[in-house]
Amino acid sequence: MALGHPLVQAMSAAVTKINPHLSTIQAPELIASRPIWLMWRFEHMDGEAKPRKVPYYANGAKRYGVQGRPEDRQQLVTFDAARSAAARKNMDGIGLATLDGDFSVLDFDKCMVNGRLHQDIEGFGVGTYAEYSPSGEGVHVFVLGNVAGNQKSHASATQFGVEGFATKGFVTFTGNALEITELTEATNTIAAPDTRLTALLRSRFGEGISEEDNAQAKQPLGLSLEIVREALDVLDPSTDHNTWLSIGMALHHETNGQGFALWNTWSSASEKYPGEEALLARWDSFGKGNAKIITARTLVQLANQNGAHINLNVTNLEEFDNLETNTPVTVQHAMRFPCIPASNFAVRATWSYIIKGLLPQAALAVLFGESGSGKSFVALDMAFAIARGLRWRGLRTTQGRVVYLVAEGAAGFRNRLIALATVSGIDLSSVPLDIIDAAPNLLLKEDAIDIAKSILASGDKPSLIIVDTFAQTLAGANENASDDMGKALAHCKGIHKATGALVLLVHHSGKDSSKGARGWSGLRAAADAELEVVRTPMGRYIRTTKQKDGADFKEWGFALEPVTIGEDEDGDPITTCICSEAEMPLGSDKPIGKNEQTILNALSEIGLSQTAGIEQKAVIEIAVSMMPKPEGRDTRAQVLKRAFTKLSEDGSFFILEDDDTVTLL
Repeated sequence: MALGHPLVQAMSAAVTKINPHLSTIQAPELIASRPIWLMWRFEHMDGEAKPRKVPYYANGAKRYGVQGRPEDRQQLVTFDAARSAAARKNMDGIGLATLDGDFSVLDFDKCMVNGRLHQDIEGFGVGTYAEYSPSGEGVHVFVLGNVAGNQKSHASATQFGVEGFATKGFVTFTGNALEITELTEATNTIAAPDTRLTALLRSRFGEGISEEDNAQAKQPLGLSLEIVREALDVLDPSTDHNTWLSIGMALHHETNGQGFALWNTWSSASEKYPGEEALLARWDSFGKGNAKIITARTLVQLANQNGAHINLNVTNLEEFDNLETNTPVTVQHAMRFPCIPASNFAVRATWSYIIKGLLPQAALAVLFGESGSGKSFVALDMAFAIARGLRWRGLRTTQGRVVYLVAEGAAGFRNRLIALATVSGIDLSSVPLDIIDAAPNLLLKEDAIDIAKSILASGDKPSLIIVDTFAQTLAGANENASDDMGKALAHCKGIHKATGALVLLVHHSGKDSSKGARGWSGLRAAADAELEVVRTPMGRYIRTTKQKDGADFKEWGFALEPVTIGEDEDGDPITTCICSEAEMPLGSDKPIGKNEQTILNALSEIGLSQTAGIEQKAVIEIAVSMMPKPEGRDTRAQVLKRAFTKLSEDGSFFILEDDDTVTLL
């Protein structure tokens, strides 16, 4: 769009320094759901006149180290999660990490002329998302592709400065869109750069991106032909020239130059179709020299903007096949819907169980409960019974190897193992129970495949794989989103397919425990069995809430029995708990008081990310924030401290350690 366009000329409002309202700002959907977000705050450094914008992860840790490494990516979150954390922690704003080069953020500074936005910069906000920087003196323009290669061009007396972010660094995000962006209805759009912006970047940075950024460009994604066609089906071949060209370049890169027919067939439906010969000349020019690389991520993003629902990083389950060998798979073609005689169908093997009536030999099960309910103790108790082939609560078990993925609280888990061995009087080396002390990201297919490979390489195929907790293996996920949860569950089923084991997910209850496990409602539908661990004032119990081929709502009582396993360096006893059988708890005529319940609610919130080493002071502070502020004297902290002491004396919700930290039971 020309700079003289009336829409551009119409924008004349003065801009002032902004203070983002974190609870109301929005981001384009294309990037909002991706785990690339963090928070920031102003911090003054010695000897520097201006404060720096220092990035922090949503969990409160400062962002250090090599950007883009797994330990970095695992701490990045979605836009909603970062916005909520920043508001709760009173940060100055939120921002995003640029990692993959599939989109760029162009940071223009010194853009204001006599209190108004420079006309050239204003025009870049036509048709794509652009916003004012926190100071109100700069502008961030979001475009598809790696168009600037993390390079910087400083301002001069006659030029504004511009810096590109595509594969490293972080950019503040204000949500304060340019007026021209709003007027052209582009607040939810990230488009390819137009010719004017491309020309400006070329004049500042040269023809191509740096060798470093070319080296960081993604390899082909390995999309199936069906997915590529799904993307093309929703895209208009009569789109603007830059978008059309980007799609061709993405197809060329994804197919290693072999997909010309796809681009040609799609393009031929447009009135602008230049003919096959001209198109082929274009095609042959792609991928040469030091031109920027556009991958199939651009194709997928454009398609999703136009109504497709394509999930990257979701593994076809076939990728989990034959992990033990590298021999090719021979597929025997058979009838898709065979007819089976009733006499044969009726004598098929019946549904079998790992724990009869409780854990089926199936793909996926969920064990959920509130923080402090004892769900991890129950999971380990079941694992120990299965590994030893012992009855569990009178139910038969099928002995088999168990793999327990400890995604959090490894030290406490180690003590529980020692306690079980001590009470049982056995040597742990005789028990086929293996531990994975790590928190993989089950949103990533490579993590899921590596877990399956490790399990297969280290012993016999297991009967059961326990993931504790599921939330700790969902770094950056929106647990209420079908896309993220569907991706993680697909990878869990892939692990089942490779190993043959039931994958048991230990998960948290939602805010309303009566509505089941936290997050996406499809989790229950995907599970072959669902079990709930319940803690009441009168005791604990476990019940079945879903059995695909069994009876629901069976119940068993249990208790957490303290066990001393040794002494620490000061001679003080080291204690933990094990799960023991108990009667079903009776109803209570002494419900928990409202102040005690507020403490438990605060612990439940903290327990979503931490189960040990919780500072008592932090619990009280969060609990105070959950209560309305009184008009007169504020005694919330005092009454909550008394409630905390009462619960600690009860001893069934948490353990108060000697250093005034809390370990949830």
